[in-house]
Amino acid sequence: MQQRLTAELGAPVLGWKVGRIPSALIDVLGAARLAGPVLGVAELDGDTPGKAAVFASGAGAIEAEVMLRLRAVPDGRIIGIDDGAVYVEEIRAGFEVASSPAPDVHAHAPYGIIADIGINNGLLLGPRLDHDEFTTLIVETQIDGATVGTGRAIDVLDGPWGSLNFLVELHRRGVIELEAGQWISAGAITGVHPIDIGQTATARFGAGARIACIAVQETGFTS
Repeated sequence: MQQRLTAELGAPVLGWKVGRIPSALIDVLGAARLAGPVLGVAELDGDTPGKAAVFASGAGAIEAEVMLRLRAVPDGRIIGIDDGAVYVEEIRAGFEVASSPAPDVHAHAPYGIIADIGINNGLLLGPRLDHDEFTTLIVETQIDGATVGTGRAIDVLDGPWGSLNFLVELHRRGVIELEAGQWISAGAITGVHPIDIGQTATARFGAGARIACIAVQETGFTS
């Protein structure tokens, strides 16, 4: 279904988002994660908030994540930092914009999310993160100045390398096609945070990296 929708939209696949399967369905589905294609990537410009496009009458959320850019497609499992350095050329702080024209998409998780290309509506890329430390940085997300979640990438299942391994396995099975240069949105670190048009989200990754975006109305599709 994702392949058909992507083909109909006519946009190149710039990366892949990784999300979580509800714990009650992990045994039923035989997986702890889900994947969806990324069709839009934008750079964040310093302290100026980027634009997170969400559907006005649909579901909209923001997720603070680490973004991995593939240098090459791994030919086996990534064990840790040393293996990762071979295949990942860049690591960034970023936001995944999670939005769907269907307001009740989360009520049908994970099936509705998978069917709606992972409800990914683009990635916003912030500053680079240190390769040796990015998994253990404390991340804090705020919306309109109020903290809505904290966490570390390493504590989300088996961390970002586990997310990459999940995608590599899908690639090897022919379910998806990974390519060098694609971005991997490795999973929500502080949670999936609903956001309304006009609200501003910020996230801090440790003491050094800060990103911000403001939710604006999606104009490329009708809901």
